[in-house]
Amino acid sequence: MSGRRGTTTDTACAGVGFPTLSPVPQSVLHPVRRPARTVAHLLVLLAVAVGAAVALAPSSAHAMAKGLMDENMPRNGDDATRLEFYTVAAESNVKFLRTFVHWDGKHDFAFPHEIESIRRMANEAPHIQIDTLFVGWNGELGRRYKDARRVPLNRYRKMVRQTVKALQDVPIRIIWSPWNEANYQTQLPKKHGPEVWRKMQNIAYDEIKKIDPDALVVAGELAPYARNKRTSTDPGLWLRRGLGLNAAWKPLRGTKRKDYEVKADAITLHSYDYKNDPAKRLSSKYEWTIRNLSKTRSILKKIGRTKRIRARAVERLYITEFGYIFKGSQAISEEQAATWLERSWNIAKRNKIRGMLWFQVRDPERVFFSGLRTAEGVDRAVLPVFRTLE
Repeated sequence: MSGRRGTTTDTACAGVGFPTLSPVPQSVLHPVRRPARTVAHLLVLLAVAVGAAVALAPSSAHAMAKGLMDENMPRNGDDATRLEFYTVAAESNVKFLRTFVHWDGKHDFAFPHEIESIRRMANEAPHIQIDTLFVGWNGELGRRYKDARRVPLNRYRKMVRQTVKALQDVPIRIIWSPWNEANYQTQLPKKHGPEVWRKMQNIAYDEIKKIDPDALVVAGELAPYARNKRTSTDPGLWLRRGLGLNAAWKPLRGTKRKDYEVKADAITLHSYDYKNDPAKRLSSKYEWTIRNLSKTRSILKKIGRTKRIRARAVERLYITEFGYIFKGSQAISEEQAATWLERSWNIAKRNKIRGMLWFQVRDPERVFFSGLRTAEGVDRAVLPVFRTLE
């Protein structure tokens, strides 16, 4: 989830499994420079080797795209590491990837090493028939500021503009995501968080559209629930506050659409529910997991009728983070995860989700052990299931 993103000893964070942003690995900070054609050539061969059956397979009119993300592997400076990631993606018929630009609130630009590694990723991925890359912004603003109103929005605006310009010529479709898991305590302060999140979303939307009017800009990326309600906020409640809605999902008296609109072309969800059977219904209207996906859709449609998020946006839904944990308090067995993954995939398809993404190919060194493989590269029981989902 928001995890991964950070070295932290925060017990609330560790308990819920929403880790925070990890420092960028040294291999990404200082990428190994090798001729780009080396990996590109291997990717072409890989696509030929595993892609023929996929290319000839009949496509469903309601097919759901499969996505994959790993915070280290596809942007790593080591060719073999990147090739391993792309091999898993190709063998699994993955069609979209996701990555982040880290923002610390102190600068008004994205760091060159981040732009360089994302550009390389955007140039390599199409060789294995990946056609879409979600690019979002992410950072531990909740650790830096106690009040979200202190977030320097002018710097954020400049950083977004610079990032989009730097990536506008890559040979892959980019879908932009203005901020990751804003409702989680380390990503954005809870105090005045929803209103500042709304401003950040609209700033990014406007800046992106100035540069690329046809770009798709999503809203959401909210953590599925808040284990610690004092420091974090459930996604449904966060949206209510950000959009100025009452408990019936209607505009609060005295509020105006122009002051509370969130601009977006689609909605993204993080539908984790680590230790529960996805078939076991969740009744909450504020926690949004795979177990109450149909209710979440219904609520979003109600929000769409207020026009504070456009109706067409709430009809375009993606699950841009999903997975199960294999170590720690949120862990389940590999075999259970394999069964529940297939069940979750089918739930998402029934709910007409456009794409669903698994987070992590290999376990990281610490926090959020949701890898399809262990840190040592050993396949988990969930990997063959992921490969065959369709």
